[in-house]
Amino acid sequence: MSEPSGVVVAGAVGVGVAGVLAGVNTEAAVGALFGALLYFTTTRELPLWQRGLFFLTSFVMGYLLSPAVGDLEVFGVHPFAFPGPAAFICSVLVVTLSLNAIKRGALPAQRGQADG
Repeated sequence: MSEPSGVVVAGAVGVGVAGVLAGVNTEAAVGALFGALLYFTTTRELPLWQRGLFFLTSFVMGYLLSPAVGDLEVFGVHPFAFPGPAAFICSVLVVTLSLNAIKRGALPAQRGQADG
């Protein structure tokens, strides 16, 4: 009796996973994954937990930003016509640009405290 219910459960899980993966752009996911791995492996001065968080941030944001960068047009040319390279570039740059923006925003406040 347990075999038919096991087959039904396995089939339902398979259909659920296939439904979730149907909306995933695999080219963008692979590009974002490799960009995040590149960032993760080249920042050895950071602790492992921080590199892990930056890896996750880089992967997710690289995937999410890839359509916007793919639609970018410069002088009538689409430099990132494919979602994979667009996601790769986004995932490599998103953490670095974010951290630089945070540091630039913190500098004037630190200077004001040092003067006061």
